[in-house]
Amino acid sequence: MATPEQPAKKRKATYLVRKEERERLQDQVFELQRTLARLQVPASGSEEPLHSLIESASVNAMLKNEIQQRQLGLAVSQSLLTDCLENQAGNPVALPIHLGREWSDRRATLQVVKDERLARGYRYVTARCQHLDLLKPHYSEERFEDANGDFCCVRNEVISFPGVQSLQKVFDALKFTLLNLEISISEQLGHITLREDYDTVDGDAFISNYRLASGNANGVTTELNAVAFGQYLENHERFGGQPCAILTVDSVDEDELHPYNPSDCVRKAINSTTVLTSMKRAKASRNKRIDAGEDEEEVVIVMRRAAFAKTCRPEFDIPETATQELRDGVTDWGNIITQALRGILHTQS
Repeated sequence: MATPEQPAKKRKATYLVRKEERERLQDQVFELQRTLARLQVPASGSEEPLHSLIESASVNAMLKNEIQQRQLGLAVSQSLLTDCLENQAGNPVALPIHLGREWSDRRATLQVVKDERLARGYRYVTARCQHLDLLKPHYSEERFEDANGDFCCVRNEVISFPGVQSLQKVFDALKFTLLNLEISISEQLGHITLREDYDTVDGDAFISNYRLASGNANGVTTELNAVAFGQYLENHERFGGQPCAILTVDSVDEDELHPYNPSDCVRKAINSTTVLTSMKRAKASRNKRIDAGEDEEEVVIVMRRAAFAKTCRPEFDIPETATQELRDGVTDWGNIITQALRGILHTQS
């Protein structure tokens, strides 16, 4: 039996399709307008024009630009400070040290210089760290070549030793490290280093005049003729009125008995000051936070150190690789002192 044919579906008129599409688009426009109106009205119900939001965005962009300009201004200031460091004559802590041939005169010269050098170093370190949080580690340095082509470094650092109760213990460990520095240099750098102790006074104040001669893998020998001054002070108004320890190291400018040998050795120069003080802070719990209401405190020994170090450009021909090693290693000995000091305190804790 034949199936009756289905009647053809009537096609919708084009004008009706366009009308429906127009209505659908109008509905979307109305919905977008309602959404925009909601965004323009804050939660309080008071109407705020859209231009106020635009104005706020503009102010925010202006503030960001101002911050960037200030940061650029700070960068310019830092550049000026670097230029000042590179071109200044001497440094704020250095005192001229000229040692004669007679032992009695040499010791008298050092005893005269000691008090002023300790005071000058303490003033500089205190000023340099005045706005730093001493309970947080800090490290900054500038490296450059001066007008003579010498390799220079100016360094400032703050190091804390938590868990060490005794300021005297840290001071004794620092002196021990300095008096045995040639051993640490030989072991850690592989540079065979010899020490000559010219004079040592170990009483109320510590004075040591010594020479280090260190040969590196390139066959270049570096020499340092230095004087160390150190003193532990319980309560001295000149040094803040609180217990502290100060240790300074300065290269000798001229030594008639042990003159420098620039034709064979590269000369090192140093003016460094280390100040040790004790501070208290809230003791942290095991989970690295402070428990609410906990008043327990712990003592922290803080070491502030400022150094002006220089390795003089050799007066004899050496390979470029050797020159680069001298430039890169201008502060290696200072790093070794810190590492050795940490090692001693760790074994004692």
